[in-house]
Amino acid sequence: MNCRSVTATFLLRCCFAAFVFLGQTGFTQDRTWVNNTGKKLEASLVSADKTSVILKLKSGSEAAVPRDQLSAADQKHLNQLEQKGLTFVVGEMPSETQTPRTIEVEGGPRVFRTPHFEFETDQNVSKAFISEAARVYEGTYLAIQGLPLGLKLSPPEGATHYRGLFVNDRNFVSQLGDSIPSVPGQRVAGVYMPKRRKLLVPYSSLGAKENGSQMTLRRSSDTSTLIHEITHQVMHDWLPFIPVWFAEGMSEYISAVPYQNGRFEFVNAQRGLEERLASKYRVKEGGWIEMTRPSKIIAGTPAVVPFKSAPFPKPRNPTDLAKPSIQTPEWRGTILEYRNAMLLTYYFIHLDRKEAPAAPVAAYLKLVDHARNETDTFIAEYNQEVDQFEAKRNSYNKAVGNYNDDLEAYRLKVNGYNSKVKLLNQQILEGVPEVDRTDIGKPPEEPVAPKVLVVPDMLKKPSTSGPIDIVSIVQERANHALFRGRSPQQLDAAVVAAFAEIGITLDLQD
Repeated sequence: MNCRSVTATFLLRCCFAAFVFLGQTGFTQDRTWVNNTGKKLEASLVSADKTSVILKLKSGSEAAVPRDQLSAADQKHLNQLEQKGLTFVVGEMPSETQTPRTIEVEGGPRVFRTPHFEFETDQNVSKAFISEAARVYEGTYLAIQGLPLGLKLSPPEGATHYRGLFVNDRNFVSQLGDSIPSVPGQRVAGVYMPKRRKLLVPYSSLGAKENGSQMTLRRSSDTSTLIHEITHQVMHDWLPFIPVWFAEGMSEYISAVPYQNGRFEFVNAQRGLEERLASKYRVKEGGWIEMTRPSKIIAGTPAVVPFKSAPFPKPRNPTDLAKPSIQTPEWRGTILEYRNAMLLTYYFIHLDRKEAPAAPVAAYLKLVDHARNETDTFIAEYNQEVDQFEAKRNSYNKAVGNYNDDLEAYRLKVNGYNSKVKLLNQQILEGVPEVDRTDIGKPPEEPVAPKVLVVPDMLKKPSTSGPIDIVSIVQERANHALFRGRSPQQLDAAVVAAFAEIGITLDLQD
């Protein structure tokens, strides 16, 4: 993982400057819509949910139509668009985001708090370090929030702020331990640790210098590592469900956007990409860039965080639900993988749908969220069904026990009754007067067996055994937003062609 540090002005309280958010854009394509009575309407789709469809009429006005009143053909059309993530409203791409000139910073001398972050230092730092760190933290937060991705950023559950720690190289190595595997020829410049929900960055990664007894940081310092890791940190809730290529790609993309004094210039993202390719990835101008086939990248990387704090609290028999597994091949963290991830993320944000920048990524995240929520709902309903079935099963077993006891008592009564019948038959044969014969009474009543317990369909053994892989289910659903009906070969070709248009030549590899 990469890291950069964040800084801001160490001074008075203030509010964030508003970033430019233009209109909204959905998937607009003219179509003749037909309702279930045969009435036709020429309009383009703005958005759709489970109950209603927003259509833009030829006049420019919008109309809401109940979804269940549309024809079967239109319903099918909507379902196909929905699977590709093309029914969501997407905001416009901001030209830039900008923090205010001053950012409130509280605390000291080693722990500091900004509106959204709390960062700690293992030695004294200058006011310049504090203000620049605060600006980078809050600026990155604002930039990610400003993208039209529909992300709702919030600190970890139970916390009021995101947490970070700046340390010297020795403490960094000590705290890092074996949590990050080493890659030959590469150095870990910083890391976000999901289990601890804490960002760890050494001063050396920021170019911070010791000035007397304090560490200081200049506005011209390279803070891309900190920006990279902050991106991971604020997207923590998505990490268990998104593949590594996307998580790292988002972080590399944000850290490549031209940044200065709290301002991220998305309008100059291409320039930032070219500079990042040249400075970090040593790509020569006009040279070929080797890249793994995009379709293979999407299909083959694992999730960032092996799922432990699963949203399904108690999956259990009769169907074995378990923690999601990690896909293969594993992410090794090589410089080429980071470059691949950055290029592919840049493509989906800026090149894939030029009429609606970032729309594929927004749709992807929306489908991730939908699939996750649907899976959460299934798990909750499954566990509820298990509880209810368990209660019924216990009651049924108790009833079966009582029935077996009743059967034993019935057997004894039947034996006694049969003995009386045998004696009565013998008395009849011997001519015993009727008045003196044995009274056999009524035959014993057979006990009623309990109603057979039916196992609910949800709990019946699935056709495929083994644990439910939440990550695979979520990614399979969400990937439709990236492919949008294209074959792997078509997607690969589209990526190559799009980059060629901006002067970047890709050489795809298997």
